[in-house]
Amino acid sequence: MKVRAPASSANLGPSFDCAAVALDLWNELTVEPAGGEPAVEIEGEGADELPRDRTHLALRAFELFAPLEGRRFSFVNRIPLERGLGSSAAAIALGLVAGSAASGQERTAGELLQAGAPLEGHTDNLAAALCGGVCVSWSRNGHVHATRIASEMPAAPVLAVPSLRANTAKSRAALPEQVSHADAATTAGAATMLGAAIAGDDGELLRDAFADRLHEPYRAGSAPLLELVRGRQPDGALGATLSGSGPSVVVWAERGAGARVAAALARAVPEGTTVMELQVATEGAAVV
Repeated sequence: MKVRAPASSANLGPSFDCAAVALDLWNELTVEPAGGEPAVEIEGEGADELPRDRTHLALRAFELFAPLEGRRFSFVNRIPLERGLGSSAAAIALGLVAGSAASGQERTAGELLQAGAPLEGHTDNLAAALCGGVCVSWSRNGHVHATRIASEMPAAPVLAVPSLRANTAKSRAALPEQVSHADAATTAGAATMLGAAIAGDDGELLRDAFADRLHEPYRAGSAPLLELVRGRQPDGALGATLSGSGPSVVVWAERGAGARVAAALARAVPEGTTVMELQVATEGAAVV
């Protein structure tokens, strides 16, 4: 079987740890019969560093539902590692969908999310990878939940992906244990506007919603591209958000202005930065 799963960008500014959007950049996994212990082949991103045994995240997820023995797992990776684009969530989504299919038992996206959450730790990215579109996730009474709130964003995502990497654990460690009431209130209000803008497909409201005080200010030191992009925001851009914990940045372009924003962004960013004009992935991980 062949399975694919999309990249994702979490937080979307003020919705720290609870919202993410799937992006039209895909990793693929082909599972074939093979003798003995599981065999792993990797092409593309991470080919020279990801494990080629059962410790691979996708294989760990697959094994939740079906045995690894007697199978070959061949990956084609296009999502850059440690750039805030959900590469680990995509790997887990690949394994969950493939393992569920191999078991012969159909499972919902919610069941897959619940099973994969202990492997990922960031259910916002995993929800988007499994469901596609724009998702909101939360945890209650020991269970994780997610819902897809829209198929599209009111703006087009243009990615600026630097060559440097960011360690999620270190980036999270930079966040304070407490924030002021004013910062919390500002971010809560912006998150409310963000949800309304997405649900209402309102680009102008989206522009005003990109106001975070919970995580982006504290991650600026390890994600210098965010400040640079905001200081030289291209004409036609509604705003910019740090993608996950960074260091990648998403510039949100007015509809129809994606190519123009991407061209201007490519001229503004440092050498070695990859600029990608993408679309929202309207579907999540699936057998193809």
